[in-house]
Amino acid sequence: MIAFVLLIVALGCCLRFIAFRYKLYRTVGKVPGPPVNFIFGNALELMRYDTGELFDKLMEYFYRYGTIVRLDILTKCWMIFSSPTDLERIISSNEYNRKSNDYDILQEWLGNGILLDHGNSWFTNRRALTGAFHFKILDSYVPVFEEQADVLVRKLLATAGEPVDIFPIAKLYTLDVILETSMGVQCEAQIKDSEYVRAVSNLSHITFWRMYNPLGYSDWTFRWTKYYSVYRKSLQINREFTTSVIKKRRVELLATASDKDKPEKGRLSLLDILLRSDLTGRQFTDQEVYSQVNNFMFAGHDTTSSAITFILYCCAKYPDVQQRVYEEIIAEIPTGKPIDQQCINNLKYLELVIKESLRMFPPVPYYSRSIDKETTFNGIRMLKGSTITIGVYMMHHNPEYFPQPELFLPERFKQAEPRNPFSYIPFSAGSRNCIGQKFALNELKTVMAKVLRECKVELSDPDFVPKLKLELILKPVDGINLRFNPR
Repeated sequence: MIAFVLLIVALGCCLRFIAFRYKLYRTVGKVPGPPVNFIFGNALELMRYDTGELFDKLMEYFYRYGTIVRLDILTKCWMIFSSPTDLERIISSNEYNRKSNDYDILQEWLGNGILLDHGNSWFTNRRALTGAFHFKILDSYVPVFEEQADVLVRKLLATAGEPVDIFPIAKLYTLDVILETSMGVQCEAQIKDSEYVRAVSNLSHITFWRMYNPLGYSDWTFRWTKYYSVYRKSLQINREFTTSVIKKRRVELLATASDKDKPEKGRLSLLDILLRSDLTGRQFTDQEVYSQVNNFMFAGHDTTSSAITFILYCCAKYPDVQQRVYEEIIAEIPTGKPIDQQCINNLKYLELVIKESLRMFPPVPYYSRSIDKETTFNGIRMLKGSTITIGVYMMHHNPEYFPQPELFLPERFKQAEPRNPFSYIPFSAGSRNCIGQKFALNELKTVMAKVLRECKVELSDPDFVPKLKLELILKPVDGINLRFNPR
């Protein structure tokens, strides 16, 4: 009897799945995209590729099928848009404001922070957190950027011109910066080993693995992989460290509450701001603070380390560009002069170089939104649960918006060219744009000014071109080996 019931349930599930596949095929089957298998969609083809090969394959689809590409795997369907006109319609509508279900894997680590939250809760928290990026607070972070960049420069010069993969080195720098600015903690990740830093690195690596490996999609199948125990341990270390810092800082702020009318001393970390209802306009619980701090830790170190890596690669590949940047830095910030916000503002050519690097190598190569109800967009009927993906990398490399897109031309940003403003979105756009983009640009300018003032950067292989891999953050498959020689 039990076997018969199980058979009926299994048969029912199969029929429901086939009905869904038929409906999906009828609604989006004619949208441009690679050929699909009726049952598996594009799964059988895409599972043959690693993240590097998959990146190349998606670019092939873009060139073959245009600015709208359909992909589907079993019960999931992605519509990849890379037209600024479509992007403008997507971000202008509250109907597409919810982050894609693809990001649910991050939930246990990041909680309902600003990256994953949606609806009224997201709008309330976004408004409350805006104060954390007031220009006076951002100005106070510049010394942190500079102090940690000094440590980075010493590490690079200690390599004595030997080739080094810059990405993991840049990642430790950004971890030191984001820890001090978000939690007020000096971890010295660039100098010594740290259990917490290892835990954050493990969480990032395993999370990205889960997003692109079918064994990681489900919590049940993930339990049987080699990564599960490492993930649980790293999550525990992260939670204990962050929670202890939050509790300690809350006690300290309560102890000094009677002196709140005195002038503020020192710089405020993001944690301080979250714990101060007079600054945010609302009282955050410890769990909410924990989630928001982890969100900034996650968003603020991998993306910036990716940007640093590719900016230095571009400077090494184009020595004339590097020389011009160096001359500007020396003119504005001679050796021995501390960097302040005015110095950063005056580095005009460096800003063009950073913008062009972010165009060629956007740290976040795509953004995704979920469809909460069946809808029609641009004449395409999309089922509930489908995903709209914004192909940032594809858009940044479209010759219609950026002529000769594979050439590194900082001057293309010198004057406002007659292009759609939504064609360049390294920090996303609309209401869900990156809240910390000014923070990131200040950090990038500061670290580039310090490194390029003291070091001449060269490629270990003059003909090297990085192979890219498709993860949540744009990364080189085999790293980028650079030489750093003293000037």
